[in-house]
Amino acid sequence: MSADRPGQVVRALSARAMALRASPLSDHVAVAAERAIVDWFGVALGGSLAPAPRALVSGLGPVSGPSRLMGSGQGAPPTVAALINGTAAHALELDDIYAPGLFHPGAPVIAAALAIADQAGAPGETLLRAVVTGYEVGCRVAADLGPSHYARWHTTGTAGSLGAAAAAAEILGADEDAFANALALAATMASGLQQTFRSDAMGKPLHAGNAAQSGVIAAISAMGGITGALDALEGEAGLGTATGSASRWEHSRETPGPGLAITAVTLKPYPCCGHAFAVIDAVLRLRDNGLTARGVARLDVHTYRTALTVAGIESPRTVAERRFSIPYLAAVTLLDGDLTDRGIGSDRDASELSKVAGAVHMFVDRVYEERFPGRRGARVTALTQAGRTMTAEVPDRSGSPENPLSRAQVDRKFLATSAAVLGDGAPDLLRQVKNLRSAGSVRELIVTGRGTAPDRLTL
Repeated sequence: MSADRPGQVVRALSARAMALRASPLSDHVAVAAERAIVDWFGVALGGSLAPAPRALVSGLGPVSGPSRLMGSGQGAPPTVAALINGTAAHALELDDIYAPGLFHPGAPVIAAALAIADQAGAPGETLLRAVVTGYEVGCRVAADLGPSHYARWHTTGTAGSLGAAAAAAEILGADEDAFANALALAATMASGLQQTFRSDAMGKPLHAGNAAQSGVIAAISAMGGITGALDALEGEAGLGTATGSASRWEHSRETPGPGLAITAVTLKPYPCCGHAFAVIDAVLRLRDNGLTARGVARLDVHTYRTALTVAGIESPRTVAERRFSIPYLAAVTLLDGDLTDRGIGSDRDASELSKVAGAVHMFVDRVYEERFPGRRGARVTALTQAGRTMTAEVPDRSGSPENPLSRAQVDRKFLATSAAVLGDGAPDLLRQVKNLRSAGSVRELIVTGRGTAPDRLTL
């Protein structure tokens, strides 16, 4: 491929998608895709009760259409379903992560894929393939955009638009040219500002919803014959330059290899910003070794810079800010012995919590900085009131490919997050999603029911 040919990046991504379509879906990849979809259904169902998606449903008023809305017996047009379900899947801060791209792929990609699959009555294996393709495209674009992009942009909203377009285009059977145009169109609709989640705003989940909707619109537009600027990624006024990335698009241009992005995602064990996970893990280890909230005098957190930039709020004022506050999250973890949605959101003894959170001091550590963004670690050193020093180091956070959740943990997470909607029907949906490869129409998946919200999400 000529280095001077316009549109080489989207053409390379489109060629990769065509190669995936022509290849058998291996058992390893199919299991990874089913695992990602299980996780998505759980967090989207639980997230459907959160303020942002409920506000969307209220604002839109009555809708109807072939694509399901999570947690509701209501259907909607695919574009609307993608918007609402993508928002719901990001609302609990529990959706999956592709660390090298600083990217939450599942929320936008699977929302878009399911919206089109519902419309088409696509079989389960088609949905699996579309999700694999959407992750592959979105994660590679995210890795190319990189940390300089993430400093001001939310990659889930930007790269997520292309991943969603890829998934939708795959279900629609787009040929290579239409696929490339879908990606180019998605690039021009990509958005999501970091400032949105550095404040007490409700807009962060909308980044994922907007990406899912943009991807669906891009795919159906390309299938209808609308063309995009094929150099919308690498052009002099393209997405990379416009959003502060100095990318050479190496990941997107790379020749397909044996490893696929969907096999390398992190499934979140805690309902908060993923940059805090290694710290939470370390605090849990210290607690297991005898550290108590009453006995701690100081907690020194050493980790990578972005963790402190994004999740270093020292005095959170709202529940949303608590999810991005390493001091607060460390204090709750030390007090409770775990980190749950209820623990983050509950009112408690402010003096005790403030004492522990105030003991936290945060530092950038060169070791973790050099391993970022591909790997996320932290070291926490505690000084006790008795003068004892205790240290716990977590090279790779829980849920990462290097330190993955077990199948049982993934299942428990699904059951906990979906129970509020499905009640005792949750195990049946879990079984259905685990057997997607042999399923008929995805319309057979039952995602409504009557349940009672769990007291806490314990994974």
